[in-house]
Formats: sequence, structure tokens, C-alpha cells
Amino acid sequence: MIQVQKLRIEEFRGIRDLDLDLGSGSFVVVGPNGSGKSGVVDAIDFALTGNVARLSGAGTGGISVAKHAPHVHQRDNPAAASVTLTFTHPASGQTGTLTRSVKTAGQFTLEPKTPELVAAVEWAARHPELILSRREVIKYVNTEPGKRAQEVQALLKLDRIDETRRLLNTARNKTSAAARSADDAVKSAEDAVKRGLDITDLLPSEVTVAVNKKREVLGLEALPVTTLETDLSAGARTDDSQSTFNRASAIRDIEAVTSYMAEHEDLDNAANDLGAALSDLDADPAVLDSLKHRQLVETGLPLVISTACPLCDLEWPDVASLRKHLNDKLTRSETAATLQQRIQTAAGKVIGQLRVVRSLIQAAQPHAVTMGQSALQTSLLEWSNDLAAFEAKLTAVESVRDESERVTTDPLDTPSPIADGLKALRTTIEALPDQTTTEAARTFLTVAQDRWTQLRQARAKATKATAAHKAANEVYEKYNSVADAALTTLYKTVETDFSNFYRQINADDESSFKAGLSPTAGKLDLEVDFYGLGMFPPMAYHSEGHQDGMGVCLYLALIRQLLKSDFRLAVLDDVVTSVDANHRRQFCKLLKDVFPDVQFIMTTHDEVWARQMQSSGLIARRSLARFHGWTVDGGPFYGQGVDFWTQIETDLASDDVPGAAHKLRRNLESSLADVAASIQGQVVFRADNNYDLSSFFSAVKGRHGDLLKKATASANSWNNDAAKQKVEALKGERAKAILAQDGENWTINTLVHNNDWATMTKADFAPVVEACKQFLELFTCSNDACAGWIYVLGIPGKEEELRCSCGDFNLNLRKK
Repeated sequence: MIQVQKLRIEEFRGIRDLDLDLGSGSFVVVGPNGSGKSGVVDAIDFALTGNVARLSGAGTGGISVAKHAPHVHQRDNPAAASVTLTFTHPASGQTGTLTRSVKTAGQFTLEPKTPELVAAVEWAARHPELILSRREVIKYVNTEPGKRAQEVQALLKLDRIDETRRLLNTARNKTSAAARSADDAVKSAEDAVKRGLDITDLLPSEVTVAVNKKREVLGLEALPVTTLETDLSAGARTDDSQSTFNRASAIRDIEAVTSYMAEHEDLDNAANDLGAALSDLDADPAVLDSLKHRQLVETGLPLVISTACPLCDLEWPDVASLRKHLNDKLTRSETAATLQQRIQTAAGKVIGQLRVVRSLIQAAQPHAVTMGQSALQTSLLEWSNDLAAFEAKLTAVESVRDESERVTTDPLDTPSPIADGLKALRTTIEALPDQTTTEAARTFLTVAQDRWTQLRQARAKATKATAAHKAANEVYEKYNSVADAALTTLYKTVETDFSNFYRQINADDESSFKAGLSPTAGKLDLEVDFYGLGMFPPMAYHSEGHQDGMGVCLYLALIRQLLKSDFRLAVLDDVVTSVDANHRRQFCKLLKDVFPDVQFIMTTHDEVWARQMQSSGLIARRSLARFHGWTVDGGPFYGQGVDFWTQIETDLASDDVPGAAHKLRRNLESSLADVAASIQGQVVFRADNNYDLSSFFSAVKGRHGDLLKKATASANSWNNDAAKQKVEALKGERAKAILAQDGENWTINTLVHNNDWATMTKADFAPVVEACKQFLELFTCSNDACAGWIYVLGIPGKEEELRCSCGDFNLNLRKK
């Protein structure tokens, strides 16, 4: 665990030279888009990990830290690019300074190099999830279940679970394929035995009868029963040099190949099914592409936050059109997945038939050798090898498509010499002199035993393969069951925190919100309540602002579960800006109340939002760096701890009175809106939300006066002299501030909205600024460490206290 105290950046990314004092507390960098804010985030990322997340991952081909982390003017001098980070280690109380150069990104220097500080840096390097952008946050919400499971488990350091799951699934698939292949081998061996014995069914009784007929011819003892362990030719083999060629069996082997070549209905049906599936694929080739691109689209869809495609940067007319285009791609990929299953199923049947053919060829081939027909033997071997190659190509969708012509025309693709060669071979064998009855019986049993042995071996292999597949499947299912049970328990905690966080942010309209996280076999489903009307995926009905809020809440729940008390730092790049504007104050309260020990370093382009973080007490007054702009040569123009009063003084120093007036009016409108909300001031509702500054002034003045009256009544009822004196002092300050403000406020509208009247000088306008400043100070805690707005506890009519966050300002409003 670490917290950042100071940051120095030199020649890194878009920053030439920058020093920031973060003070180990929450900090915000505010500035317009393109002003260099994200360079601060990248610098912290680089200092802690030696990497820059923005320069790695999908879509960053050809980009690297070594080449592109240095400022463009130092692109050939990586040694000039460095980040120095001074940090505190809360557990030991030690402070260290970490320096890392792009030239030696994998190494760092640390002073002092104590075991505790070294361990702290190494710990931070193992937790890149502490640094997050909006695009990374939303992926936990708007993504498909399988991808969400991967992202969440990676964040929780549970990615080995899914890795093991994939390995077990691979093993299951491999053993399944091996079991199917073994079953095909058994079928081929059984067919060979039936041909050898000239029987129709492989029943023990039929085998026994066929074998005993030949044993009787040889005068051998009849076999009472036959099992796979029985030696069918026991006593028949008298001389190992004798021929094992059996004329009748050879003719049946050749007949089997010839018959299959002439009639192969099972192969034709399987090929027709496969051809039909391939035709559907050819009708829409984009379906296959969408299947290939599915993962890319799933990654890109949650990143759609503007009209520029996050995958190719192409501009679209609007965000809705881009989202529809990507969703259509996902729909097509689902269709492709179904079609892929059809193709694989049909291809599997074709493969089974090809194995049957190859087993028949392998049985006939030795007879060509025996008869000296080497040309036929070579043709049969080449045909068998061709069928094996064709079979191999049917295992993947892409290669199956390449074989579509053969599938639909002639899967066997029998070489022309084969048919005539087999016919000639059979004629040659039939022309042989008849074997003697004894020789025919002996070779019959010899061939039968050879094939009986092959069947025994094939069945043994099939038994092992089936057992292996069963075991692999049981292990996979058991692993899923145990892992899902453990993850369910884990996610239940995350689910509770997530729901609580989101309810706290959206207490005004979703106080009964709840969420459900359901892990199943490598997936993580997320459903959320929509105003009590049911549980739905976040993208179904919630707005993008609410979805962003969910993403932040889910991230906080996950990181809290992962790090527990070690969660002391989070760097959020433009993440909070995406939270619904109506709920940002509650978001500040969530971070401040639930994570009081966490240093949040945030960037935003919204000035008002940055000021809200200050006024809520989430960050101190000086814990803000304002980036005004950026140039290639100079980097960002910035100032730290400069509030809008200082900006106004800067305008006045350069005699820019209209500029100062504009800043004053804008910030007064925002500030008084916050004050009105804090002290429950009543502003007349406007349907167009176009409130006039005077409406805020009136509401705040009136409510403040009423609250001071309540404080006086409370002090009198409790006979609290100290409280009476405090209230009277506040009334005196109020009278002066209101008098000054009333006398000067008329000029603001003139200068902002009517440039013809904007002829006041700096000397004329300075009292206006001071009057407004005094007025806002009535509602601001005087403690520099707090500097937050005062606010009311309790509901109108039953107010309890008027106080600030730190407690320095505290007036009792309850009567005795």
C-alpha cells in the first residue's frame, strides 16, 4: 500500500516539466480535453509499474513505452524521460522517493531502499488495477458474461481460475475426440472380424459356431465359449513360415471396398448435411468474419462513448447508429456460432465415414501385395493418405469451407485406377487353385485370430479413452461446481457492497436498488433492479450516466474485496465525470465516508465538478491542479491550488474586467446552487432549468436568515451563552456581507450580458468581487483543511444542526 506525496515528470508523454504536490491526500487535475491531464495518470502508472496501460493492449500494435513514452521532442532520447514519485507507506510510516526512466523502464531507483519501501513498490507494481480509466471501468458492466468473468477475475487476481477452467475444458474436448476416434476404430475392427468369420452379427454364439466349424476340420477341440481373451487359432498354427492368406476372406475384403465405393448412403447423407451448412455460410460470408471478430466487438461495444468508433476511429453520424452497428455484428456472430455447430456436427459424421473407408482400404491393401500388384497397392496407399488429409481438414470451419467443392461433389474422390485394379485383383484371387480344406481352415482361423486380437486391442483402447473422457468431464464439472460455489460466496459480498454504493449515490430515485451477480461455468451474469419492475441487464433500461455510476460502484466493490485494508490509492482518469451530474455530490460523499483512508487521484474536464469535490470536503482547497491548455513545445499550462478567486484576480490584473465578471457569475451560479442544496434553500422551480442568479441569492439569503433565527431560539432554550454570542457574531458578519453584496451585485449582469455597458475599470469591479467573496464565506468553513460548505442536518421543520464536514462550524438548531 502506498499514497502519493509528490510527483515530478520530465519529458514524459505530453509533459515537458511538471511538479505536483499531492500531499498524500485526494487530488484532482482539472482542465479541458487535450490539456495533458492523462499524462499525469500515465506518469503515475509508469512510475509504479514500468508500463503505461494506454500504450498496451488491443489496438496498440507498433506502439511501445520505449518508443512513445518520451516526449515527442525526446523520442530518440528515452533517458531524458523520467518520473519521480515521492510516496508514503502508511503501514510503516516511511517516506520514499521512486525514480524510473523510460530508457531502463524495468528498473527503478529508490531512496531510502528499506525492505518496507521496496516491498511497497513491488506490491504496487502487482496492482495495475489501481489506475483506471472510464473505458476500463465500464467493461465490468457493459460486456457479455464470459468477458465480464475474465475481467472481474483478473481484477480480483482470480484469473488462474478461468485459466484452469480452460485447460480442463481443452482436456475434456481432446479426450472426447480421442474417445470418438477409438469408437470408430472399434467399429472398423468389428466389421473386419465379421468379414473374416463371414458372419452378420458379432454375437459370441455366432463367433463360436463359425470358429468351431473350422476347428473340427483340423481335428481340434471345439471351443465351449469365446471371449476376447480366447485364442481362436489355438493349435492351428503349426509353422510360422506358412502363409496366412485366406482366399475366401480376401475376396470378402475386396468386396467390402468395392461395395462401399458403389453405395455409401451414410457418407452421402452426412456430406449433404455438411454441404447445406456450407451453403448457408456461403450465402453470408460476413457471418464467418463476425465470428472471428466477436471478441473484438464485445470489447469495443462498452467503449462507445462518442461518435468515433473505439476500434477504428471512424466517425459515425451518432452514438446510437454506432451501437446498433456493433450490436448487429454481435447478433450475426451468434448466428455464426449456431452455424458453426451445425458444420462441426455434420463434419464429424463425414469424418466417421472416412475412417470406415480407410479401414476397408487397409484391409484390402495387403492382398494386393500378396498378389504382386504393386501399382494397385501404391494407388490404395495414396488414396488412404488422401482421405486422411481430407479428414484432417474437416476439423476446423475455415478449412472445411476450403473443401466445400469436394464435400458436395465426391467426398471419396476415388482415383480412377482403383475400381479396375480391385476388379482385377479379385479376378486373380478367384483364379487361384482352391485351397485344400485343411489349409483353408487353418488360414481362416489364423486371419480370424489376427483380427480378433485387433478387436481386443481396439476395445481396450476405447475403454481407456472413454474412461479418460468420463474422468475429464467429471473433473471439469466438479471444478466448475466448486469454483462457482466459491465465486458465488465471493460475489455475494461484492454484490452487497455494489448495491449499497449505488443506492447511496442514487438515494433520491433508486433507494431500493439491488444487483445480482451469478457465476456459471466461466461466465458472470449481472442483472440490476429497474425501479422495482424487475431485474435486467444494465444496458436494458438504465441511462449511460447510470451505467457509468454502476461501473464505478462495481469497481470500488471489487477493489475493496481484493485489497481490503490495503486499499489506500486509486487513480481515476476521467471516470467520475461520467457519473450523472445530479448525483456527483452523493458520489463525493460515498468516497469520503466509505473510503476515508483512500487517496483518490482524479482527472476531469469539468470545472464545476472539480469545485464540487472541493466544496464537499473530498479534496482540500490546494489539492487541485488546473491545466489551462497545452502546446507541443511547452506541454501543459497549469497552476496548483488556484481557485476561481485567484483566476478572477489574474483577469483583473490584466484589466480583463468582462473576463473576471464572466468567471464570477458562472461560479456564483454554481456555488449558490450548491449552497441552496446544502442548507435546503427554496428556489422557485423552472421547467427549463434556467435559473436566474438572483433566484439563488434570494433563496440562500432567506434560508440562511431563518436558520440563524432557529439557532438563536435553540441557544435561548438551552440558555447557552456561548452559542448566543456565536450566533450574534454570525448575524453581524451576515449583515455586513449582505449589505456589501446588495450594493454591488447589479454590475455582474451588466458586464456579462451587455458588453456596451462593460466600461467599468478594475478599481470599479474589485469591490464587487470582494462583496461576493464575503457573501460566500458566510457559508464556508474557515478551516483551510476543510473549506467545505456548511449544511443542514434534518428535514425542513425538524432541522437539527447547521454544520460543516470537519465540525469546526457547528450550530445547534434543536430547542430544549
